[in-house]
Amino acid sequence: MAMLQLKRLPDDLHAALRERAEAEDLSMSDFVIRLLRAELAVPSRRAWLDDVASHRPEEPLGLDIEQVMDDVRESER
Repeated sequence: MAMLQLKRLPDDLHAALRERAEAEDLSMSDFVIRLLRAELAVPSRRAWLDDVASHRPEEPLGLDIEQVMDDVRESER
């Protein structure tokens, strides 16, 4: 199993990690691993933006936004 060493970890961040780990009854290593897993479970902002961009229609939809808004307002009455 690989190891990771952090250098120049601010004291306040270290203390906050220790407190949270203790509150969860976890070692600091296990707590940080859990944080990293949660962070890496979601796509990065760049990957998400690329995915959104890949689903854009190639041609504009040709909608009149003012008409759409008028229709929405009318349907809410």
